[in-house]
Amino acid sequence: MIGTDPFCPKSGAPLSRDRHYDEAGRGKRAVTATDRSSARGTVGELTNGAVRSARTALLTYFKRCHRRHAEADDELYRRGSVALRRLKSAASGRQEWDVHVWFALKHRLASAGHEVEWMNDHATLRCPACAGRLRYRRTPGDVVATCGTDCDDSGGDALAGIREVVASLYASAFAADPPDTDEILQF
Repeated sequence: MIGTDPFCPKSGAPLSRDRHYDEAGRGKRAVTATDRSSARGTVGELTNGAVRSARTALLTYFKRCHRRHAEADDELYRRGSVALRRLKSAASGRQEWDVHVWFALKHRLASAGHEVEWMNDHATLRCPACAGRLRYRRTPGDVVATCGTDCDDSGGDALAGIREVVASLYASAFAADPPDTDEILQF
């Protein structure tokens, strides 16, 4: 993932707090040493995360985030691993973005009866067209998100687009009718 939730896209290891700057002044963070990052040889690599990460990296991040909120849960991790495998196999194009896979995974695990509201705290929604930051505003009875750079000059609600991508990914991965888009991204 990118933004406020980055991790190593190959190993899932956390990134350092310190920024390291290249000759063009672009700041990146270093992959920290963990068993997985050491085994993958990614310790010290500079990155800001990625829009698309390896399945094992996303699963590692999922487990780490879960343990911030609750005790380790092997059953949840097994279900999460199986669901991630199906989601990553079915995803194409924008569906492959970590944030879309994350929220489809959240919906799948919630459907199986797992408590997953904590997942909202660990993924930052991005513009579905350009992966840029979103701007949020309240409207009567709703929240609207628009692309911070207005990449398509429409000023349209990005949340509707994100919901459609997540719902279509879910339907592709689990051979099910797409969930009601209002059920996706409930906050």
